[in-house]
Order: sequence, then structure tokens, then C-alpha cells
Amino acid sequence: MKPTNLLVVVFVVFSIAACSAGRQTLPDKKSKIKGDRELVSHSEGIEPLWIQECPERTDHTLPYCGESVRQASQKLACSEAYADALVKLRLSVGQKVDAKLAPDGQGGYKFEIQGASEPITIRGAWEDQRWFEEYQGPSGRSYDCYVMLVYPMLEYENLIGMARKAAGDKVLKATELRKEGQQLAANGRHADAVVRLKRAKSLLDSLKEPVISPDGSLNSTLLKEQVVADLNKSTGEAGKTDKTAMVVVQIVLDEKKASTSTLARSVLTQVKGWLSDKGVRIRPGGLAQDQVTAVLSGDQAVAANAAALKGAGLLLVINIESEYLGQEEGFHYAQAIGAYRLIRTSDGRELASSDLGPEKQGHPASRRAAIKLCVEKLRDKLLGNIIRESLSKI
Repeated sequence: MKPTNLLVVVFVVFSIAACSAGRQTLPDKKSKIKGDRELVSHSEGIEPLWIQECPERTDHTLPYCGESVRQASQKLACSEAYADALVKLRLSVGQKVDAKLAPDGQGGYKFEIQGASEPITIRGAWEDQRWFEEYQGPSGRSYDCYVMLVYPMLEYENLIGMARKAAGDKVLKATELRKEGQQLAANGRHADAVVRLKRAKSLLDSLKEPVISPDGSLNSTLLKEQVVADLNKSTGEAGKTDKTAMVVVQIVLDEKKASTSTLARSVLTQVKGWLSDKGVRIRPGGLAQDQVTAVLSGDQAVAANAAALKGAGLLLVINIESEYLGQEEGFHYAQAIGAYRLIRTSDGRELASSDLGPEKQGHPASRRAAIKLCVEKLRDKLLGNIIRESLSKI
């Protein structure tokens, strides 16, 4: 054989061998099968081990792996895998701190901790790796995706530190609110005390774990027990306050104030009896003249607040004026008129309003007797029914 022919033969043999190698499937390289689906393509590179088992945390990072399978598109599969990883991250951190995970506007996520007054922001996590696979099955193409997020250990430690500080601040605020509640309760303002104590309890309820300072000055567990006890007591007292009334009786006889007279006391005693029959307690005390005038003129705010400060949920103001009319055929005649107001002190709302009289009476004995008789008749004939009717609407 000539040398040139030998060269041609060698070249042909090498070419055939090279073409055969390009189409070859290695014996240990089999198509990946998942149930009734066969892998047709995947992300560039070699299948990572982390999609089978998420890596353990290191001194520097906390990894969280999410997955989504049998989705109609690669985009949907990877979007849900990303969301799955975020959920795992949120649940993991949530075991230690009460933090909200939110986008940071730079493709990553940040944590926000609700402090005693305002949120505290900590830098967050980002996507480290992604792997997707495309399969062919009886119902067509489907996609699986795997996403690994990482959260820096340094940021996690910062998060825990800030969360502990926020928790301590909550306990301090709850302590302050409890003191305010106690002071309000001591002043008879149990409804306001309940508001403060509920806020204190809400702050303590939000703690993920007990807060105890090294010197023992802060102890969230003990504080919560005290707050709950105070809250239960003030809640019960607040209920009683709703059925507690301050009664103000103002009497004017013949153009002279007589609010401390025997007649005024008899009206007050009778009113207390009607209230007691309806299960309403009486709160001792009174109002200044300008406050009574404000109530009778329609401005209840100042007087209602004054009564609320004394632990009364209701304010009753009764004003009666009796004047002498003159003598006729041996009888002294007088006339009494008045006004009645029932106000709820929690909001200053007027629950009932009524004019009393006029009530005209004559008495043979004296001018004073006629004036007194008018007040008594107005009280017995009108006032009792008005009070009972107004209380039945509460």
C-alpha cells in the first residue's frame, strides 16, 4: 500500500471514531425519572446536593431551602420555591423573635421588629442558589424548582439582640402603664384604668419568651400576673361604675339657694331610693355651681368629666325652683318648676332630659308652707316617674 493511501485510511478511521464518541451515552448516566415524569432539561451545571438536603447552619450563614414541583412553568415553580424558603426563614426566626419579614427594595429581605413605640429594621436575607428541572409526563411538560436563601449569622445575632432590647422596652412600658392604671383605679376611674392595663397586657402577651433582668428589677412573668390581677379587679369595678351615679340636687326657694336645706335633703333621699330600686349605687360628692349651670344649659362635658373623675358612670342633675305667687282667699299660693338631666360620663352623652312642672299649690298656713308643698308635689308626682323611666333605658 502506498503511503498516501495509508494516510487516508488512518484519517477516515479517526473521523468515524470521533463522531461515534459525540453521540455516546455513558453507561452510568441514566435519564432521571420522577414517578411518571422523565427529565428533559435542567439548570446549567451539575445537580447540587443541597436540593436533597438543605445544608446545616455555619458560623457565618443560616441557609433555608424551598421547593415547588409539578408547576406549569419554570417561572411559577421558582416563584413558589422562593416563597417556600421565605416561609421557612420566617418560621425559624419567629421561634425566637416577633419580627416581620419585608422586601428591602434591593432584591433581598429585611426584618422589622415592633418595639415599644416604633419598628426597628434589621438587614435581611438574599437568594444564594437556584436549580430548576423540566420534565415530560403523560399530561405534558412540568417544572420543579429549588431555591436556597441565606441569612447572615451576624445579622441574625443583631436581630436577636435588638429583639431582646425591644422586649425589655416593652416590659418597661408595661410597667409604666400598670402604674398609671393603678393610680387611675385609686382615684375611682376604673374604666380608664382598664384601658391602660389592657395595653400593658397586650405588650406582655407579645413577648416570645420571658424577660428577666440580671438584678431582678424586670420580670415579665411576675408583671403579667400583677397586670392581669389589676385588670380583673378594675374590669369588675368598671362594670359597677356604669351603674354608679353622682346625684346633684339644686334647690332655690323664693329666690334663695337652699341646696343644703331639709327639703333638699328629702328630695335627695327620695332620689337615692328610686336609684337603689334600679340597682344603681350612689357616689358621694357634688358639683360646683358653674358645673351645674353648664349641665342645665346643655354643656355636659365639664360636669361629666368631673363626675367621671369621682368614679361615677352616671350623673343626675336636678334643679328645682319654687317661688311665692301670693295670697288668695286665705290661701298662700306658690309654683315650682325644674329640670332633670341624666348624663353618661364616659362620653358626656345626655341619656335623658326633662323639664319639671310647673306645679302650683296653695296652703292655708303660710308662704313658706306653700313653697315647700310645691316642691314636694313636683317631686312625688313627676320626678319619680321620670327617673325610673330614664334608668330603664340604660
